[in-house]
Amino acid sequence: MESLYPAGPASVPAGFTSPSKNYRRHAWFAMLGLLGFMLGYLGLLGWFAWTSYRLVAGLLAGTGGGDDALVTLGAALCAAFLAFFMLKALVFNKRAKVSSQDMELKPQEQPELFEFLYRLADEARAPRPHRVYLSANVNAGVFYDLSLANLILPSKKNLEIGLGLVNVLNLGELKAVLAHEFGHFAQRTMAVGRWVYVAQQIASHIVAKRDALDTFLATLSRVDFRIAWIGWILSLIVWSIRSLVEIAFRAVVMAQRALSREMEYQADLVSASLTGSDALVHALHRLGAADAAWGRALQFANSEFQQGRPVKDLFAVQTRIIERLRTVLADPAYGQSPTVPQDRKDSHRVFQAELVQPPQMWSTHPSSTAREENLKQVYVSCPIDERPALCLVRDAQSLKEQVTLRMMSNPPAEFAPTEESLRRLDEEYAALSFSPRYRGSYLGRSFVRKHARVGDLFTGTGIGGDLLAQLDGLYPETHGEDIEKLRDLEQQRATLEAVRLGALQAEGGMLHWRGAQVSRKSLPSVIAELESELEPVRQAVLAHDQRCRGLHLAAAEKLGPAWVAALRGQVHVLHYAEHAHADISDAHSLLGNTYAIVTADGRVSKGELRKLVAACNQVQAGLQAVYDQAGQVVVDAPMAAKLGVATWPEMLEQPFSLPRASEENINSWIKAVDSWTQATLGALSALRHAALESLLATEDEVARQLRSDAREAEPAQAASAPGEYITLLPGKGRQLQHKLGWWDKFQTADGFFPGAARVVVAGGIVGSVLLLGGAVGLSKVNVYNGLARQVTVEIDGQSLSLQPFGTGVLSVPNQNVHKVETKTSDGAVVESFDGDAPPGAPHLVYNIAAAAPLIEWTANYGSAPVVPEQRLGAQRWIETHAEYVFAEPPESIKTKSGDGGTRSVLSGFSNASPSHMLSALKGQEAKDAAALIAVHAKWDAADSRHLGEWLWRAREHDPEGKIVAERLKRNPTEIVSLRMEQEYAKGAEHDAVCARHRALAAKTPDAAPINYIAMRCIADPKARDDAFVAGHLRWPKEPWLTMAAGYVYAERGLWDQALPLMEQSSLIPEFAEGIAPDLARLKRSMPQVSPSQVAALAQRSSYLANMLALETGEGTNGTPFAAYRYLGAGDLPSALGMAASDDELSQRVLRLAAASDGATQDMVDRMLALPVSSGIDELTAWTSLAVATREHRNTTALREAALASDPEEAAAIAKFFDAVRSGAGRAEAETVLGDVSLRARGIAYSTAVILKGTQCPEAWRDSAKKLLFSAERPYFS
Repeated sequence: MESLYPAGPASVPAGFTSPSKNYRRHAWFAMLGLLGFMLGYLGLLGWFAWTSYRLVAGLLAGTGGGDDALVTLGAALCAAFLAFFMLKALVFNKRAKVSSQDMELKPQEQPELFEFLYRLADEARAPRPHRVYLSANVNAGVFYDLSLANLILPSKKNLEIGLGLVNVLNLGELKAVLAHEFGHFAQRTMAVGRWVYVAQQIASHIVAKRDALDTFLATLSRVDFRIAWIGWILSLIVWSIRSLVEIAFRAVVMAQRALSREMEYQADLVSASLTGSDALVHALHRLGAADAAWGRALQFANSEFQQGRPVKDLFAVQTRIIERLRTVLADPAYGQSPTVPQDRKDSHRVFQAELVQPPQMWSTHPSSTAREENLKQVYVSCPIDERPALCLVRDAQSLKEQVTLRMMSNPPAEFAPTEESLRRLDEEYAALSFSPRYRGSYLGRSFVRKHARVGDLFTGTGIGGDLLAQLDGLYPETHGEDIEKLRDLEQQRATLEAVRLGALQAEGGMLHWRGAQVSRKSLPSVIAELESELEPVRQAVLAHDQRCRGLHLAAAEKLGPAWVAALRGQVHVLHYAEHAHADISDAHSLLGNTYAIVTADGRVSKGELRKLVAACNQVQAGLQAVYDQAGQVVVDAPMAAKLGVATWPEMLEQPFSLPRASEENINSWIKAVDSWTQATLGALSALRHAALESLLATEDEVARQLRSDAREAEPAQAASAPGEYITLLPGKGRQLQHKLGWWDKFQTADGFFPGAARVVVAGGIVGSVLLLGGAVGLSKVNVYNGLARQVTVEIDGQSLSLQPFGTGVLSVPNQNVHKVETKTSDGAVVESFDGDAPPGAPHLVYNIAAAAPLIEWTANYGSAPVVPEQRLGAQRWIETHAEYVFAEPPESIKTKSGDGGTRSVLSGFSNASPSHMLSALKGQEAKDAAALIAVHAKWDAADSRHLGEWLWRAREHDPEGKIVAERLKRNPTEIVSLRMEQEYAKGAEHDAVCARHRALAAKTPDAAPINYIAMRCIADPKARDDAFVAGHLRWPKEPWLTMAAGYVYAERGLWDQALPLMEQSSLIPEFAEGIAPDLARLKRSMPQVSPSQVAALAQRSSYLANMLALETGEGTNGTPFAAYRYLGAGDLPSALGMAASDDELSQRVLRLAAASDGATQDMVDRMLALPVSSGIDELTAWTSLAVATREHRNTTALREAALASDPEEAAAIAKFFDAVRSGAGRAEAETVLGDVSLRARGIAYSTAVILKGTQCPEAWRDSAKKLLFSAERPYFS
């Protein structure tokens, strides 16, 4: 045995077979791709199964009942169907494919072979093969069983050895090939390949397999419409799942193929480590000849079998064909092992770079060129054992005959002797057209196809001079060079054209051509350049063909007309045979192309069926023409001898019974056409060969007789062909469709954009199914965030992040109690509670922290009756039946009767001023208002628009300041809360607070906001104001100081300095609500400011927007608030009339109207008769006091009310009031008033207008009108 095992390399570099970085990277990609595919597939399967279980369990438990029980049951059944549809693909068991033609070898039968294999496996550190099979192929490979269990358990690997390979290679080369296969055995990443193959079985079962479930869906889709729609929907979902599985698996295959390429490189290195760098390269080189010879051997064997001479040993035929091809191709090295040079072996290359490299992402095997480069990158020297590989097996001849016998489905009783088969093979390869003297002129090329008329084959020869000398000068060596050049250029052109049409792909979009890379876009110019080079060569060869025919025809003319007729007849038959063959082949190609196009998407439309039938009938017409004209084809004696029949019709299967194709018989027609086409093309090929051989023989005979002057018997009968028949010139074939239509591209995901579109559509459908399926049997919770801060809500494990005043929806399990928790963005718990839910699948509403009043109202359309709105208050957790929850209803609806309709709506009221939100609680208890104020004061963000007012309102319900204290605990330097802390504190407590704030400022002297807080603690107002101004000059970008300085300037009457600072502050959301009204007062008082500029400020403050709307009457028509518009216009009776329906409003309007210019005494008397508490606020208290004083009435109670209206500025207003009442002058009164806010100044001036009437200074009257809005003051003319 030792002598049968070739020696390995003397030394191998360390780490030679270690996996490369590319190998490891592609292994990871393949693993991750496969893992993603399996997780996605199993996840979708699990979701369908869980949804079905969840819905059924809910129905059985009684929590999924109610009106939706039938819908829930239907959804459960559909989910179960889809789960089973996906589950069945996991149940498969793909046995390793062992052909009945393969022969299992046993160790006891072939001990030398198995000892060789076991030793080689051990050296490769690979597991020994489980079983070994001998096939007839020119191949060696690994195969194994597959099932779902093989995702975990390894498969036992079997080895296939092709006898067609063993028959050709030597012992060293066979060892290299088998070492390569054992290199795969040793690769742990073979498991990845196995897993991918398992996934492939799953994908193919899903995508391609059609079974009883598909039949059920098809049947369901054809029944009554009321049920069929279920089948339609399920079919669409199944299509979507199949589409996504197929496209997702393409990515897995792409990654696995890239890994397979690296695995080939790695296995090659294992082979090189055991046999050297040359042996495998030589084997790859010889495989080309072995494959070609094997294909020719099968063709020869089929022909012999049909003629009753079955071949006994196909492998002897394979060997003889290789030998004969060496002669035919004039290449003594054809099929032989390449010669390795003695020096520089590492730089020697057997393979040259291909014109088009395999596309890297779709190629499983690298090119031979790339493999040789990989093998010789680090050269390992080792002699190659040149003994034939067949010496490894016992009784090789018997094995060859047994394998040959196994290839026959109906083995004959007797075989032709091998010597006889080889003799007949030798006769075939002794054909004249194979002769080297023709320089390859008739090998694989036609000289008649380029001519539509037979006569053109004899023209343009330029015959003259010595005829024999010209005959002897035919087929020179230069002509052979032209033939080779023509073949090479035409092959290049065909390859370039295939790349242009997309039939071939080039790596990275670039192909290699003549040492340069060429992009696909530049192919037309490259092909044009190549065509200009090709055409002269083509014309030279064409001229030579014509010269050959012309010279021999001239020689025949010297011998007699019979020889002329013989030559012309043989050329005519050859011309007919080749064109008929080309036409049928072209029509058959069109049929194959059309069939592939129309069936690409798995469905054939009516239009596509008509197109297919038309293509079928082109084939039928071509075949019909051959049979119809068979009687017009006459073969001469030499041709008949070569055909083995006396007449041409005998070569055709009679009668011709293939009918024209139709939509009715298309299926049976497609099944039958190939046999008719192949038989007819085979007969035409035989006729072509017989005509060509007879022609060449006749030409030789004519030349021989002309040389010898001997005249032998003339041909008895000349061949002939039909006078007219179809001709098909090269390049004029039927137009094939190389690209799918848009619909077929979409269905097959052919190309990036169609593939992306299919993913979007299929993904959208599956996504919709998941969304709808997830919603069925679940409780829907609409969440409303009325707080002015971002929060995260979690209900039963489902979380949702909401922006301030945002809404969202959660689908939660159907259960009686839901665990609810809301946190701020920094993790503080806003609230946590258990929300009760009624049975079934209710629609719930969660109003976070009850921070927004809820209003249920009805949108009316057409003549539908108006339904009053229902104020629900600030409820936290409720069930709703509204059709639109926290969403706007449609602007219009369609109804059948045209009588209109309604839509119920649930809205939340937030992001408004506290007064507006509290007004939405009208009719609720005071504790609800207190709760709403507290929750906003506690949780609204520091930079929110209305926090300051919420905190101010909270003082009434939280006198101890617990809310402020809690805010400061969460954020000790929150300025708005520090300000409010000062407002809460009184006396000694205030001093303590200010001491703490001053200490904080001292610790952070550069912190502008904290210093601002400390400045507020300065007791002296002027010193405090001066500090604000100085602080702003030091920190001009600090918003709090900017605002404070702006107010100081405004109070001091420095309006030009105040304006830009207040304008800047009003742009800050948390300041805008308070500053914008005062900024509007300021701008109204400045002549250079237009009304439109004032109106623009309304967007920054709800109070200002309300005041301006009351002035113009916008939005108040038909409401009591329209009274303010009439009041502002001086129409006092109308104002009182409009307000009469609202007691509280009417009392306030009365107080303002009674103080207005033009008020009647009755109005004054009625106002003064009002209880002091009726209609009184910080504005009307002063106007009422002024009227009472003017009318000399008792003012004690009213003065107390006025002084209590504003603790900070009421005293200054009172001093001004008293000064005016006492008759003080304007300057003295202004001095007494001092520095007060714009609003307080406006109130003071309004009291002066009331007291003094027409005697009041015009400046005061004008300022009162501008500093106060019409809803804040009486009417002044």
